[in-house]
Amino acid sequence: MSDERWLDEDAGPIVPAYLLTRGRTVPATAAIDLIAVITTVGGFAPPGGLGPEHHIILQKCIRPTRLVDVAAELGLPIGVVRVLVGDLHAQELVKVELPAPMSDPHILLDVISGLRAL
Repeated sequence: MSDERWLDEDAGPIVPAYLLTRGRTVPATAAIDLIAVITTVGGFAPPGGLGPEHHIILQKCIRPTRLVDVAAELGLPIGVVRVLVGDLHAQELVKVELPAPMSDPHILLDVISGLRAL
């Protein structure tokens, strides 16, 4: 599905973002972090009652995908996507995981050094 459903090049957004979440601004689950990795839980047909945006997220997250990447691909504000993913997580339709912490502090120091060199 394309972004045509949310954006009209001349008029701007067709559906205000707050309508996609029914005015909610907080996700149903606290685990929905910006760097969270979202994966669709497979082997079932999604239940009825989900909006088209929920279905798009389920399709995009068949492979593990970061929340920020989902928001960027959908062209929706991150807060809206957090609420939508929270809905899916509460229904156990997606798995939400935080990336593993870095075990080697030298990697972080190398990144900092590289950034300073720029």
